[in-house]
Amino acid sequence: MAWRDAVNWISIVVAASAALCLYLASPHQALWPAALARRHFLRWLAAPLATGAVAAAVQDYGVWCGVCVALSGFMTALVALPYADAWLRRPGPQAPARPEARHVG
Repeated sequence: MAWRDAVNWISIVVAASAALCLYLASPHQALWPAALARRHFLRWLAAPLATGAVAAAVQDYGVWCGVCVALSGFMTALVALPYADAWLRRPGPQAPARPEARHVG
């Protein structure tokens, strides 16, 4: 039973790595700006990582359950990465606006 749990987490982490590769290849990301220079390689790398995640999960769980396990890790990372990026880019605390500089509307 412990081996099956390990394969489960390995396939989820590999699928999340594939999602990270796709996100880092996106021109809208700011997590690692230097990754844009290697965006073609990152897009290429996402395919074998996703395939490996599905293959690892299918080996122990069967076809449909394995696909669902791998896709759940992939989709969770695709949802979480833009939020993490926005959280890391948030501006610091700002000074309160002066009354004459208030903008209405």
